[in-house]
Amino acid sequence: MSFFFFKNKPSLSFVFDIRDSSVSLAVARFENNKKPEIVLCQNFKFKQYDRQNHQEYLSSLIKVLDVAVISTRKKLINISNNEEIGTHYFFIGSPWSASQSKTIKIIKDKPFVINNSLLEKIIVGEESSDEKFLEEQTLESNWKVLEEKIIQSKLNGYKVDEIFGKKALSLAIELFVSFVPFEVKEKISSYVDEKIGKNTKRQNNSCILSSYSFFRDLYTNRNDFIYVDIGKLITDVYVVRDDVIFGVTSIPFGEENIIQTSLSKTSLSRDIFLSHINIGQDNKFDLDSHNRGEDLLKAGFDMWKDRLKDSLVKICTETNIPNNIFIITNSIISSILIKELSNKEKSKLEILGSKIEVSPIAENIINNFVSNGNNFANEPYVKMDLVFLDKVLKQ
Repeated sequence: MSFFFFKNKPSLSFVFDIRDSSVSLAVARFENNKKPEIVLCQNFKFKQYDRQNHQEYLSSLIKVLDVAVISTRKKLINISNNEEIGTHYFFIGSPWSASQSKTIKIIKDKPFVINNSLLEKIIVGEESSDEKFLEEQTLESNWKVLEEKIIQSKLNGYKVDEIFGKKALSLAIELFVSFVPFEVKEKISSYVDEKIGKNTKRQNNSCILSSYSFFRDLYTNRNDFIYVDIGKLITDVYVVRDDVIFGVTSIPFGEENIIQTSLSKTSLSRDIFLSHINIGQDNKFDLDSHNRGEDLLKAGFDMWKDRLKDSLVKICTETNIPNNIFIITNSIISSILIKELSNKEKSKLEILGSKIEVSPIAENIINNFVSNGNNFANEPYVKMDLVFLDKVLKQ
């Protein structure tokens, strides 16, 4: 079992990044001694993203996958690219997947050998327990493992890269596991079999793992941080302590909730409300203070911050709360929120008595690690997926 698991190196691949209200599909080329190259990349929105209507929501996802594949294949023909697609990679985010991290320890009086049978016995037991917990906490009755990765190992208290075949008195592994509802997994698999081909090479991953890998490599001097991913319907949060994922949570409060909460405090129509926010970000316009996006969105931001604080308090204690948050700026809402959180004239974000510094991550930072990235804007997440895949494929 290893953090890195790919062996084949396809020259051209489909990379899907599945989120709460859209799917990004990138056509990428991976080659030795080169950055991953984006040949094409498009984002496809769901027409129906009411999470309460489960069947329509899932149906909308499958329809979007179909539209994405057909549209992308047509565009490949238009640019006279007839290369064969070697592998299909699916990165699945909330609410289609759920992730957890935990520390597993074995301590014995006599030295023992670390092998597959020992780890499988332990990990399978942990996964079964997690699946039952998810069934109790959600409306889904059947969860399956999407991926499992050992992201750090220690033998006798020391970090080691390779543990198999070695003897030790104590073993500690940091295990990251993602789960997907059986129905979602089956629907995606059936779609691939029917519309793309039963012999299609494919690999499923969580969106969290690619961002974790990216930031861990980008900021090698920061072993502790909080990552916040603000989606349309969901905000995903994970905490990294001592270079490993310490805790993961999903908050059912995203950009749409921020807008709706704020809109309810005004007498404006949604269109007028959104136009004020958009115009308010243009320095050429001088609007009254009550029309500025920052002020209009205050109610939604306040509720979002309360939800974030509550979630982090459940994960951390005063002694292990990191003092830095990474947030990717890929929308007007996230950009305004970051501006508010970073405003030195106002009180900074404080959680468990710690002042939290907010570090905005612009897409151009991610573009430095991919080829042709500047030609495909507002796609930071799938670009991190490509960086992750490229790293793995080159192992």
